[in-house]
Amino acid sequence: MVFSICLFSVVLACGSAIDFVRWQNAKTEAAAIADAAALAAVSATGVSESQMKAIAANSVKENSTALDLEFSGQPKFSYDAAKTEFTVELNGKIPTSLMSLAGISNVDVAVRAVAVRPSIPPVEMVLALDTTGSMADAKITALKSAAASMVTSVLKNKDAKIGIVPFANYVNVGVGRRNDRYFDVPADYVAQSSSCSTTYPEKKGCSIVTTTGTCSSTNDGVTKKYACTSSKEVCQSWGPAVKSCKNVNTAYKFSGCVGSRDEDYRARIDVEVKRYPGFLNTSCAAEILDLTTSASAAQAKINALTASGETYLPAGLTWGWNMLNSAEPLTAAEDSEKFAAKGGLKVLVLMTDGATTLAPSTRSAGTHVLASSSVYKSVSYSQALSAELCTNIKADGIEIYTVQFDVADKDLQKLLTDCASAADKAYQAADAKELAFAFEDILNDIAEVRIAR
Repeated sequence: MVFSICLFSVVLACGSAIDFVRWQNAKTEAAAIADAAALAAVSATGVSESQMKAIAANSVKENSTALDLEFSGQPKFSYDAAKTEFTVELNGKIPTSLMSLAGISNVDVAVRAVAVRPSIPPVEMVLALDTTGSMADAKITALKSAAASMVTSVLKNKDAKIGIVPFANYVNVGVGRRNDRYFDVPADYVAQSSSCSTTYPEKKGCSIVTTTGTCSSTNDGVTKKYACTSSKEVCQSWGPAVKSCKNVNTAYKFSGCVGSRDEDYRARIDVEVKRYPGFLNTSCAAEILDLTTSASAAQAKINALTASGETYLPAGLTWGWNMLNSAEPLTAAEDSEKFAAKGGLKVLVLMTDGATTLAPSTRSAGTHVLASSSVYKSVSYSQALSAELCTNIKADGIEIYTVQFDVADKDLQKLLTDCASAADKAYQAADAKELAFAFEDILNDIAEVRIAR
């Protein structure tokens, strides 16, 4: 009898030890589920409290499928907006094995996770955005949405600034900077020329012959085919030709477009004596917006973006770097050392959807032309210049994130991956949804996401 009681006690003790280990394992797994749910909720940007709770609930459901844990009631979710803390509470039970001999059929498992919603640190961020012709239609719409959301999130921090650098053939620094010592812009002028036309006032038996066909156009490396018509006037008799001429005035004006400096200075921004050339009657992207704390100004700039022109990637990199450097010609940025001393980050986000199609036309300061017609350099030169700029920007203490939007070119993929400050800071987005995710993930990477307790 005594032996039986002792044996029962030993078995119960062993069973309790086994069940305790199972309880610890279940609690560890439940804690991981709660942590994952809390982090998922606070990592989502631009969402309401109810949406955060829905995200957390979905995370718990997906991650608890394989766990032998029976939850008691519904998981509890709460959000403290003042502290930006999201709390997940899970309560469950696990069945016992040998402890059931002592009348204990299950043990409680209770866990609680609190995650702090990401907070943007002091940051100076520049969005260098490809607004070339290949970004037309749905792409530019997707870009506006993703960039606008980023602006809203970043500028919630009063110590944050954001700047916008749209780029295409050139970058537009604005007409107001034409007299700055860093730019070499000729004066506007008006040229007079003679314009002549020929008419046939005595023509007879005329009709318009229209033909239809298929035409094609190539813009920024993208060729589109479309139905087109052409018309020609056919006459039985033309009669004598009458030529008439008149003087025509053509205005040549600077609209803010600037090109490349001399070759030796294209990968640098610290040389005052070499100025950026400005061009008259040249079209380019929308004017840049220097670093600002105004969300409305940044939103307006993004909403007004349009897609046109060819791609010259070094332009976006050069002026993104200029904007994050406190020296002239753009001076809204803080001194790098002082900004870093107070925990500040300088960030360049480069978004493009295709390879460079342009190259500098000459070794000297000048324009950018289609590489196939360049008398000087090629696309490979422009790509190498982009890589050198990326290296120099990172050496200047600036974090680079790259976003490839529907990029198929393998060489460009490698260039942009290498350009980023780390492999996990290089994103590939195939569509609008993935583009939005990339911008959100950049925010989460910059922000401080953590489990508080």
